[in-house]
Amino acid sequence: MIEIKPLRYFVAAYEEGSITAAASRCFIAQPSITHAIKALETTLGVILFERTKQGIKATKQGHMLYTLACDLLLQNQQLHAAFVPSNKTELYLYVQPDINIEHYANIILSIQQVDNNISLSIASSVEQSQLAIIDEQRLPTQFNSIQLNQECYQLLVRHDHKLAKNKRVTLNDFKSLTFIERPYCTNRKEFERLIHVNNMLITYKGKAIHDLQLQGLVKLGFGVAVIPQSYIPKDDELATIPIALDTPISRSIVLAYRKLPPQLISFIEQVVSTDGI
Repeated sequence: MIEIKPLRYFVAAYEEGSITAAASRCFIAQPSITHAIKALETTLGVILFERTKQGIKATKQGHMLYTLACDLLLQNQQLHAAFVPSNKTELYLYVQPDINIEHYANIILSIQQVDNNISLSIASSVEQSQLAIIDEQRLPTQFNSIQLNQECYQLLVRHDHKLAKNKRVTLNDFKSLTFIERPYCTNRKEFERLIHVNNMLITYKGKAIHDLQLQGLVKLGFGVAVIPQSYIPKDDELATIPIALDTPISRSIVLAYRKLPPQLISFIEQVVSTDGI
């Protein structure tokens, strides 16, 4: 007999395409996912996944089991709901660390208020979530999405920096500056390409692990930094300056979702189209 829990783990692995991501989504250790899949393969006498360097890829039998498992899990959920009714819908929201959550507060508040029976919790990774506010470049393929914002980057300096009162800066201004590196930036390679094309050498003084630390390092005079427009701090000790480029570099922030009730999806689409950002 096949139990429900291994099927849940199998479905997670199938949808994520990764044992690591499936374990994160299910809030368990990786060996538990691996053991569940191996147990299913032994019981059914088939191979469900091919292991590759990129992750896992379902076999023909894996695709077949996924369809049947989804139907069985849905029936199990309906059976449980029929005898143990619960009005609570638990949703997990992931917010990319370098996205200013306050900038999207109206969206989050609207979701929380649409139904008193929706319980919204914060996920530590996108794999654990049904909702995510995330850079489109980091969007997993399992999610649908709605664009929230397209934002450019600005130069962050101390208020007493020589460029602080400039209305804009160009790449040529970068030559004389010392930077704090922002290694988690999704457009980092694009900036590096521009620097290379223009035969420039950038001096880095340090490396930040998140934007709050980045702002602190700039305040202390270690250097300047390039940050997304929505993360511009309201701080008298700091100043931001638009960066003038022939082809502006920007990032697209989206509200991603998967496996939500249809009525909630419709509500989210309405809120985004009505309120905007």
